[in-house]
Amino acid sequence: MKRFARLLSTALTAIFLMSAALSGCSAKTGDTPAAPSTGTPAKTVTLKFYTPTDEVTNKQLKWPEFIDEFEKKNPGIKVEMAPLVANVNNDEYKKKVDLMIAAGEQIDLVKSSALYELTEWIDNGVIEPLDDYAKNAGINLSDEYKGVTPYNGKIYAIPEEITPWLVFINKDMLDAAGLPIPSRDWTWDDYREYAKKLTKGEGANKVYGSFMNDWSNFFAVGTQSEIMDDPFFTEDNKLNFEHPAFRDGLQFRYDMENVDKSQVPYVDMSSQKLLYRNQFFSGKVAMVCMGAWMVSDIQLIDKYPHTFKTTFATYPRWSNDSKPNTSQLDGAGFGWSINAKSANKEAAYKFLTALTSEGLEMGHKKWTPWKKANSDEVIKGIIGPDESLYDLEALKNVIFDPQRVDNVVTRSGPGESEIIDAFTSEAEKYFVGGQSLDSTMKNTIDKANAIVEKAKK
Repeated sequence: MKRFARLLSTALTAIFLMSAALSGCSAKTGDTPAAPSTGTPAKTVTLKFYTPTDEVTNKQLKWPEFIDEFEKKNPGIKVEMAPLVANVNNDEYKKKVDLMIAAGEQIDLVKSSALYELTEWIDNGVIEPLDDYAKNAGINLSDEYKGVTPYNGKIYAIPEEITPWLVFINKDMLDAAGLPIPSRDWTWDDYREYAKKLTKGEGANKVYGSFMNDWSNFFAVGTQSEIMDDPFFTEDNKLNFEHPAFRDGLQFRYDMENVDKSQVPYVDMSSQKLLYRNQFFSGKVAMVCMGAWMVSDIQLIDKYPHTFKTTFATYPRWSNDSKPNTSQLDGAGFGWSINAKSANKEAAYKFLTALTSEGLEMGHKKWTPWKKANSDEVIKGIIGPDESLYDLEALKNVIFDPQRVDNVVTRSGPGESEIIDAFTSEAEKYFVGGQSLDSTMKNTIDKANAIVEKAKK
């Protein structure tokens, strides 16, 4: 990732100002994996960590309360927490963390939001392996958490949340169109037909059947069911853009927007900065494909006023040869890690394992990876007290489907973040009508090959 040295002074000034507002909290540690035993510290250790979520979100997660409880149970450890961004912004968080680490600022825990971010930190020696700390504590991290995956034989991160993908549907619109909840084994062709039938109106009053974000996985929706693990690289670390799911996926999205006119056009989404949550909850679109993290947003009626019930469907499969309800498991393989330069690694490990277990239990606002979590309590915390906004049966059928296939990304190729940026850039040129599909694929492959060669040097 590019470093913006000229922003260092500004970013660090903002960080120092935020530190004045640091708040603390804590949690019970009964079933929480223990840190390596070091005895009672001779002096209090102060941990510092910053979140990619804003203060409002942190309070909803009850993290200040958790830190209070943790400090009571661990009197030799103090924890200072502050948001590093004004809103939920993973990219901006990563840039600021890089600047802090480069400047030698204290930051004991860091959070990655994608596998390629984590592997970049690992390759640059930024992250501490967790294996020895877990071994000293007498636990196996894979037994404690779902979605914990090794990189080069070592575990570097514990997920904060692991979420499958699914389709959110406005049930009022579905009923008005006379459509049933989609079957478990529906395909993207079925999705396209649903989007056509759910589209109505014209101009400013038009309601689109579908909305897709501007993320790279929405440029080739079939990869989640067609390509297991990293879609951009094969298992032997070769570029994978020749896979038909990429070209066909681009064509699929283009046709929905420009032929069917059943999906919010990319140019409108980009130029008007349309956001998927606002589009869905305001009734501008009938369906949104998104990770399960959006489930908790349904209850936030002060932030997203609406009265309709949301129902749910499995993430569509690309072909009839794909297994139903197959989707990427977001959050697996990355998450919270210990800064390799931390002077308080053992205390950081103790807090990290508490944060990602009972810390998440306290807030009940996350699809926790902790295997000892109470599933019923997790659901209650995520949906809130008013079940009337949820088709709870449909939600459970998707999330707790015993035959659900989780597509977990466990590897990352050379220069992958730059390759994704290149693919996104070329796809945008295609979606706005200025570039052919052939040129889009050729330019993507040429740029990706150049990035790989550069990364290998």
